[in-house]
Amino acid sequence: MDTPLSVKRFLEQLKIHTEPRFAHVCLVGEVSNFRSSERHWYFTLKEEGAALSCAVWMTNQKRLKHIPRDGERVVIKGSLNVYVSGGSFTLAVTQCELAGIGDLRQRLRELEAMLRSDGVFDRPKRELPRLPKKIAVIAALGGAALRDILEVTHNRAPGIDIMVFPAAAQGESCVMENLMALQEAQDEYWGCDVVLMARGGGSPEDLWSYNDPDLARAVSSCRLPIITGVGHEIDLTLVDLASDKRAATPSQAAEFVTPDRSLLWSELVRKTERLNRYMDWRLRGLETTLNLLTDQGLERLDPLDGHRKYLAQLAARLERAVPYRRLDIEDARLDMLRQRLRLTGPNAVRWASSKIKGHIRRLDSVIGHTLEQSARRLEVALANLKGQNPVSPLSKGFALVRDQENNQVKLSVGIKTGAKLRLEWKDGGRSVIVE
Repeated sequence: MDTPLSVKRFLEQLKIHTEPRFAHVCLVGEVSNFRSSERHWYFTLKEEGAALSCAVWMTNQKRLKHIPRDGERVVIKGSLNVYVSGGSFTLAVTQCELAGIGDLRQRLRELEAMLRSDGVFDRPKRELPRLPKKIAVIAALGGAALRDILEVTHNRAPGIDIMVFPAAAQGESCVMENLMALQEAQDEYWGCDVVLMARGGGSPEDLWSYNDPDLARAVSSCRLPIITGVGHEIDLTLVDLASDKRAATPSQAAEFVTPDRSLLWSELVRKTERLNRYMDWRLRGLETTLNLLTDQGLERLDPLDGHRKYLAQLAARLERAVPYRRLDIEDARLDMLRQRLRLTGPNAVRWASSKIKGHIRRLDSVIGHTLEQSARRLEVALANLKGQNPVSPLSKGFALVRDQENNQVKLSVGIKTGAKLRLEWKDGGRSVIVE
């Protein structure tokens, strides 16, 4: 008979030879008796006729993609631990996901590859409107996603109109209702600026409708900029890849599509202050220019200076209108005709002579008419100039009043008693004192 081993020695040998061999184990089974302590999770993975104790240590809890629940069929990965003191086996779980998730992921990869080959995801991403007037929201009525969107929008930008196009968030009718809602939201009649498609969190099976190829193509070809907020941050669907922008949650999608009124107010305040500073700087510059002009006495310009310039312009135009240049041209033509006359016969001479006489008559008429028009314009200009002369009314019995600084006095307001004034008539002037 072999030498007997102690129980502890046997379990230690079992631990040494067993744990390395089963350091990376992948199992599938049903979760039962799930319980949580202050630090760790414990549950039993079972199937008909077998059960295995499992534990999720606190350091591995954040790494799990799915938290096991009683009655779920899950796929777990972990390492086998043998406890010598208690003579028990426990699987230390490091990964957990629902059974069938692997098939869904493979199917999702296949659909993504197909749509990518069709160019569905190649469309350039459009910028979302900075200040939309109306937002189209495609979500399930009564759902948490719609409630979060309305709350965020009301807090950030209460003046923006929200138009809800209801559609199921899961189930057989989900794809069809979302397609119809998306088509309706693009109608120009509603006047929407951007589309927001949202759905709250859920299992991959619950979100599978948003991986439908037809729905992804409809999102990609949407006439309006579209943002999607389907599921949580770890969830990624095909409509997210086809949209112009993907949000981690419906609330974040509402933040992306609405401006923050506090930021808008701050921006308005900054622009107002900058405009005020520019206006102050501009006014100071104009004030400096005005002071310089006042110091140089340029405000006392001769009132007839503008009329003199205008009269000079009229004289220049009149000088250009006198047909001296046209006479020179006609003289040159006359010399050329005379030279041709010397080279032609009697008939040609008579014909050319009559033609020259006709030109001379027309030229005399043009010159006379032009000179007559120029003289009339000159008379009108001189009459206007005389009418603007401030001394002209003196010949009609009016008097010109000037103060001690030789400035014209047009109003009695501001003239104090005892002020000295100068009255000028046509034939001379007198100084007076105001009583």
